[in-house]
Amino acid sequence: MADDTLVRIGHCSPDAPNVDVSVDGDIAFEDVAFETISDYAELSAGRHEVAITPHGEDDAVLETTLELEENTNYSVLATGMVDDDLQATVLTDDPGVIAADQAHVRFVHCSPDAPAVDIRVADDGPMLFENVSFRTASEYAPVDAGAYDIEAVPTGTDEVTLSLPDTPFEGGAAVSAIAVGRVADDSLTVILAEDARAAVPAEDD
Repeated sequence: MADDTLVRIGHCSPDAPNVDVSVDGDIAFEDVAFETISDYAELSAGRHEVAITPHGEDDAVLETTLELEENTNYSVLATGMVDDDLQATVLTDDPGVIAADQAHVRFVHCSPDAPAVDIRVADDGPMLFENVSFRTASEYAPVDAGAYDIEAVPTGTDEVTLSLPDTPFEGGAAVSAIAVGRVADDSLTVILAEDARAAVPAEDD
């Protein structure tokens, strides 16, 4: 249908159990574990009621209303702690038209106790993103396809909080690098999730 959108769910709450996600009363995603980003599912544009419950249970730990626009793709990420401000962070996945020899990359901050961070290429490489705070995402940035040694540092410092050696970015792909876990227990890590993107028509011969 012309007005269908694509929606995926991300479990980014460090202390939440595996969850089921219901949309308008029906389970759409089942037994989603922490650090999991689901596949995309089609939903019609308009209003949808979403409830997240521990797997196999009825009482929701998070409820939210989504207002979906036509021909738009979304990531809905459960962020925060179950007992402390659990929320749905809703992002629009719109990486634009991507050249075959580049990737479009963004950084998404979902670590509840990490400060705002800058993301850079190691060994005096370029700064990719600056001052990305909890529950926010950078804009997409084009990078040449290849593998990079990436570092996250608290904004304005040189102290490396997270190191991601040999991180691959394939040509023609859109990627979200999603920081999850906590600094306090040394569980901070990054999930690489390929984002939905518009199909580019083939050029005429």
